[in-house]
Amino acid sequence: MAYESYESFESVKGRLAEIVDAVSNDNLPLDQALSLYEEAVGLGLRASDLLEQGIDERRCEQALAEEDGVQEGSAQPADAAGQASAAATDAENPNQE
Repeated sequence: MAYESYESFESVKGRLAEIVDAVSNDNLPLDQALSLYEEAVGLGLRASDLLEQGIDERRCEQALAEEDGVQEGSAQPADAAGQASAAATDAENPNQE
């Protein structure tokens, strides 16, 4: 079965709930129960993959946000240094405008 067709954790969770309901039926033949168990195992792996993807995406977003913060933070001292340099130049040459 193509578990990749389950694109969200919620869809996997919904199908797992259906499987739990089905195997709770005492009249379910053993071969069907085993098939549902195998499907549930595959869905569990898919859920794990989806959670890992979500974690990786969040880590990337956080890394990019931190990188943007560092770049923005490093630009401010450069601007302040440039302003200080300009002020020092103006102080050395007060008559030039």
